[in-house]
Amino acid sequence: MLRVDPVGEHEWATFREIRLRSLLDSSDAFGATYGEESSHSEPRWRDWAAGRWRGGAATVYLAREGGDPVGTATVAEYDTEPGIAHIYAMWVAPDARRTGAGRALLEAAASWARDRGCERLVLSVTESNATARAFYAAVDFVETGERRPLREGSDLQVLHMTREL
Repeated sequence: MLRVDPVGEHEWATFREIRLRSLLDSSDAFGATYGEESSHSEPRWRDWAAGRWRGGAATVYLAREGGDPVGTATVAEYDTEPGIAHIYAMWVAPDARRTGAGRALLEAAASWARDRGCERLVLSVTESNATARAFYAAVDFVETGERRPLREGSDLQVLHMTREL
């Protein structure tokens, strides 16, 4: 049975494991790399898992199938952008795709955002990732037309997408 729950600081190692799996599986989907994040310290992982976020508040969600983590997403709201929630680090394991895990993660994030009074969700997706773009469009995200490089030195571009809540 699929469950989506927020992660607490005590689950930092579980979150670290699935985040690093996501970076190995989908290296062109994230602004960070496995090399960068695998060297993060325990306190940094604990901060992320606890939602101690860069100038705002955040919650990390894990999708679990039979207790095993199969997906993750982070939702954050920044003090400088009240009312807008950002989705980061969204990933579902290949064998759990098309099971509803992605939708469940996004719904948990949307619920968190609505509870905080947010009116919109925003995210970025690699332009060449047609499957992810189609998924986000199917759950009512629309492209804004804004693009930027995936990371410094990358030829890949990410598209910004938004969804009203």
